[in-house]
Order: sequence, then C-alpha cells, then structure tokens
Amino acid sequence: MDDSVPAEIGDARDALQRLLAEQAQAGIPEQVLVGLLREQVAEIERYGYIPRRWAQLDQQEVSQQ
Repeated sequence: MDDSVPAEIGDARDALQRLLAEQAQAGIPEQVLVGLLREQVAEIERYGYIPRRWAQLDQQEVSQQ
C-alpha cells in the first residue's frame, strides 16, 4: 500500500473489499452490488455525510439473528 494513505483508510478499503467479495461469493451478482454502491454514493453525496442510521440497521439485523 502507498505510504501516503493512512492506515485507517487502507483498513476501511480492505474491509469493504472483503464485504463485497463475501457477498459475491454468497451469490449476489456483481451488477447488483455495483448498483447498490451507486445508490449509497448518491445518498452520501445528497446528505454530505454517511447517514449514521445505516449502522443502526446493521445492529438491528444482528440482534434479530
């Protein structure tokens, strides 16, 4: 990795890549994943930040399992 990239950014990128790879291996088509990413990017650009409610949705899913 480039030394100019902070470790936190590299870690976040690695985690996102792992998540995407896991979803693809679980049978989610790559085109669907790309479409979902684009929708999320549009929402982030609209708000100017990552909505914290996304984390709450993840926590709710974990508690339901």
